[in-house]
Amino acid sequence: MFSFSGGLLAGQHDCRKERPPPSRPVPVTFPSLTPPAPSLPNPPPAWSEGPLPGIPAHFIGLKKPSDVSVDTLALLNITFEPQCDFETLLSSLSNDAQSHLPPKSWLETPDQRGPETSSTSEPSVSLLSNGKRVPDRNEFHVRAKELYFKNEAAFSTLTRKADAGQAPLRLAHFRKFWEGLDNMAYYWDTSLDEYIPPKPEHVDGSDDKTPSPLSAIANAKSQENDAEAEIVSKLEATSGFTSPNVEEPRKKAKTEAVSNDTIALPMNSLGFGGSGSVPTRPAFISSSTDLPARTAPPKVPWAMNMEHRSQKPVDLSKGSYRGYRIGNGAEMPDQYRLECVRGFLEPIAWAFGVTFVPHRRPPVLLLEHMRFPVRMNSVAWRGPADRMRARQGWMEGPVLGIQCRADTNFGSTGNLEAESILDAVRELGGMLLLAQERAREGKTERRSGEGKWWTTQHRWGGGPGGEVGEATGASDAPSQDAMVKAEEKPGRPRLGSNLKDRRRATPAEIWNVLRPGNPLWDPKIVYEAIGKDRSVEWDEVFMVSSLNHHISILKLRVHPLYVRYLTEGILPEGTPSDPDWCSPKLQRTRWFDLFNIEDRTESMRGIWGIMSYLMRSQERVKGDVAMSSA
Repeated sequence: MFSFSGGLLAGQHDCRKERPPPSRPVPVTFPSLTPPAPSLPNPPPAWSEGPLPGIPAHFIGLKKPSDVSVDTLALLNITFEPQCDFETLLSSLSNDAQSHLPPKSWLETPDQRGPETSSTSEPSVSLLSNGKRVPDRNEFHVRAKELYFKNEAAFSTLTRKADAGQAPLRLAHFRKFWEGLDNMAYYWDTSLDEYIPPKPEHVDGSDDKTPSPLSAIANAKSQENDAEAEIVSKLEATSGFTSPNVEEPRKKAKTEAVSNDTIALPMNSLGFGGSGSVPTRPAFISSSTDLPARTAPPKVPWAMNMEHRSQKPVDLSKGSYRGYRIGNGAEMPDQYRLECVRGFLEPIAWAFGVTFVPHRRPPVLLLEHMRFPVRMNSVAWRGPADRMRARQGWMEGPVLGIQCRADTNFGSTGNLEAESILDAVRELGGMLLLAQERAREGKTERRSGEGKWWTTQHRWGGGPGGEVGEATGASDAPSQDAMVKAEEKPGRPRLGSNLKDRRRATPAEIWNVLRPGNPLWDPKIVYEAIGKDRSVEWDEVFMVSSLNHHISILKLRVHPLYVRYLTEGILPEGTPSDPDWCSPKLQRTRWFDLFNIEDRTESMRGIWGIMSYLMRSQERVKGDVAMSSA
């Protein structure tokens, strides 16, 4: 697991000192998808028709990421809804879901008169599903106020290099978030970018035999002027024509000194990502027009064709740089994004007794008999009420998931649609995995091959050499010599072994054991659809998605019959009561910038409301609605 103690970049670079320039920043872009229309009210024909019907047949044919196409989305039959705010996201859950969303007044400092009295904005329940008290406004504000700190002030507090007169900030709940955000700023924060081209004295006085770009251009200009003057002199000698504007034909055209000035261009206007709270300083980029210029126009008309048209821009890698970055977003380790997002969500989840732990077994989406690997960086689990079980590592859930992806610069390959489809399939894979895990409530795992003849009956063809080549005969029974040696070799007793031989099993003995495949479920997880409305069949699955230095909250409304078909490949025999069972509904919020104060406080308000809704206490309905068979 990544440790911040050795990976914190804060204080390693002074943004006011010149140093070798990093790579150019990458633009902040996001997927732009035009989803296919879902098949309603009947499932897609590919589910039951064709030579290889079903979803697994299509996914088996995916050999590389570029094989994911619009047909993959059409086969999953997802209904994509437009982006919405948190009020709209929670309004589709139940009648009282919006009451769990804190009002925007909670972001302000609470009244000093004392604790608030009961109001309509507070949840009607007093306890959570794990028995803990519902966190109030004061607990919300003590966390939210840390997100109002300016980025540069929080970063200087981490390095203990605050400016004179500035009191150090108290980073308590969100300290890990600020550490992760500082690490991300060294790759994404372009607010202080200043590229400085090489200075002329360094270019002229360098001992390197390889000419710099500026000196090479100046030499080319001088040689061009010499050739031009020679042509004019030959014309005058042969035709007697004298140019009225030329006093000294063979004299070199004087060149102006190379300007060391730069042209200020704000990086944010070019579409690059930067901090929303750090004061924006214009980024300096050298101008391609700062080249040696001639003092006089061409001497003859056709000399215009001799102009050097392949002039390359100044190579700024030989210059210097002042700013925050040490690289660009594409070069940032993916772990920095995960730790920053996780550090942002953990203080919110801890207020509700929820912890983030990654899967202890590889996360795979079960498509009938195929296991399809998906990306799921971490998952929120509810801790058990029994302390002994909690110490043993038991967890309940899942509650919601985190998926961070390292993809940047969408559309740079010229095919934004294909990149957006692949990104959408990755998000859906993670959300469908959470839906399968939540649907395991009250069930036991059926391991692959359990009860089949190939896991219960011994078979052997009877060839020479034994089953694995260790026996001398063709029979499964051990040879007479092996039995004699086993009787002569007494077992060595050990303390506490009750005189049993604890020797390691041989490969032949391991091979001879018949058993089903390895289990897929975590044995120390009590799978439960936490927060599901027990009065309806549909389940709501939440996930936090992250790209660049942004997060977006997704909600997938899925029917248990869809999850059953996805997992077991079984279609309902009759016509279900809900005609939309075959098309899950996907909603998402806009992308919130973690560098921006308003974005991160608004996203905290929404995530707080989602956690409050999922962890609410509700009475179990007798005979919970789990699945409709007709």
